[in-house]
Amino acid sequence: MSYECDDHSSRLFGDHNLRCTKQRKAIYAALTASRCHPTADELYRQVQDQLPGVSLATVYNTLEAFTDAGLIAKLPDAGDNGSARYDAHREPHTHLRDRCTGVVADAPDDLSRIILQNLPQHVLDDIRERTGFSVDEVQIELIGRFDSGAQL
Repeated sequence: MSYECDDHSSRLFGDHNLRCTKQRKAIYAALTASRCHPTADELYRQVQDQLPGVSLATVYNTLEAFTDAGLIAKLPDAGDNGSARYDAHREPHTHLRDRCTGVVADAPDDLSRIILQNLPQHVLDDIRERTGFSVDEVQIELIGRFDSGAQL
């Protein structure tokens, strides 16, 4: 795969006020190809073969730039290792987090839609009325354990 910037990549990054570089393109491609919401360290291991000489600091800085620009989401770690996970899927959806391993996966789209569509509007209205806080976005994370043979 070529990591040179093409029209699509330049437009995507430009729409988020980011310069298109081969490092950014490679990191974004690895992230969008992943369904397991990788950590920066995991992404670094994925891209270092395609980008010899890329540093872990470059991966961290790129992920922070993507997050700040709204291109990806940073999911804080809920476990003991302190490593955030990253998600390029920006549509509203539900996450499944394994309590034991820290692995995060997306719930199937149809089930995510059911969960999000059935959130009662009156609850969101009550939150606004009682606290003065208007909800712009809902992020739901279900925490439990994957069965040993579960396929992500």
